[in-house]
Amino acid sequence: MFAGEWVDLDMRRYIVLLLITGIVWAQTDFDTLIMKNGTTYFGEYFKIEGEIVYFKPQNANSFQPISIKQIQTLKLKNGHFILGEEAKELHTKRIVRTCCVITVVIFFLLLFTFDGFSMSGYDLSGHETAW
Repeated sequence: MFAGEWVDLDMRRYIVLLLITGIVWAQTDFDTLIMKNGTTYFGEYFKIEGEIVYFKPQNANSFQPISIKQIQTLKLKNGHFILGEEAKELHTKRIVRTCCVITVVIFFLLLFTFDGFSMSGYDLSGHETAW
């Protein structure tokens, strides 16, 4: 009987832990809208039309139009940022990465199409040349 009481106590702890974990996971299943005044809303992002974001907060019946000028950050439940400084940083990183890839591709295109170019003692033109 003594061992049974310990098992019951452990089981209660695990059940409470599972319930708390479930609540936390349920909270993160929403998009997050942070206003410039500091108010945070959880809900569902729908679309952006011009300067208006359509967002349905939890327990609301319909999507609410919100001016982009009032929004600090809009983060989707999958982790992507739609609006805010984080979205600008990601956009800048993508531009830098794309420019680097284009630069490398152009370098190799020029390297292999330039006739008579040699590198480190290797003639890449395919022609026999004397040193």
